[in-house]
Amino acid sequence: MNAITETMNCSRRVSIGCMMMALVAMTMMKCVVGFSPVVSIRSNTKSSSNLNYVPAREDDFVEGDVSAGGVGLARDSAIKIVGDIKHKPGKADSFPKDLLRYNNLLPVDEATVQSALKSAGSTILCTGQGVELYKAPGQTTNKEVYQGPKEAVKDAITTAASAMESETLVFNFLGGDDLMLGEVMDACGELVLALDIATKANISFNSVSHKSIPSGTCTVTATTVGGSAGDSLSGAEKAIAQGEVYSRDGTWYTLEESDLNTANE
Repeated sequence: MNAITETMNCSRRVSIGCMMMALVAMTMMKCVVGFSPVVSIRSNTKSSSNLNYVPAREDDFVEGDVSAGGVGLARDSAIKIVGDIKHKPGKADSFPKDLLRYNNLLPVDEATVQSALKSAGSTILCTGQGVELYKAPGQTTNKEVYQGPKEAVKDAITTAASAMESETLVFNFLGGDDLMLGEVMDACGELVLALDIATKANISFNSVSHKSIPSGTCTVTATTVGGSAGDSLSGAEKAIAQGEVYSRDGTWYTLEESDLNTANE
């Protein structure tokens, strides 16, 4: 059982690494302005038969600094992926748009959350928490897989209010470093179909991962956004009024625009 769980965790970490590298690369490409030189079509390479292969040795390994460069930024930052959800009766698809890094995941007290929401006419639609679980197959049973985001959605919809009158909704997912975007997107679809939502409603999602959140866990906080959306507010209160708030074990969190980290190193 432990071996299977560890194998799954290793696979997930590799997938996360690949996804993060791809998304960071896409983000950095937006900032590059320049040109690419024309590459000569004439090959300067030699036949592989003329090459001498030297096997690697253990003493060749040089340990790198895990806090350096993009690795350190990804490890220490709150990573947020934002996107939209297109939906119609019986169908919902999620589309990620951007990846952002914040220096910190900001705790906020409940009084601040309620005040900011009230001032903008926004509300908490529902909250839920889920835990990832893998059950190895026995002689007569099948393997069971429970994904944290989907389990959070199942928990949330048990107490969800109607959102039929709401024109704008935000789904906020919060997990640890192992939070998988694909699982969040699938959970978004299930949440849309389970809630009482108008077809014309605009829905977006935030998927946030941070090292302070235990691995294998995920929460979802669905909000409705009022018309003013915190126009007179700033900082954390403005973010909350615009529907970005995360709940976990009785504690509330948000991300503040001024805390956005745009550093490359």
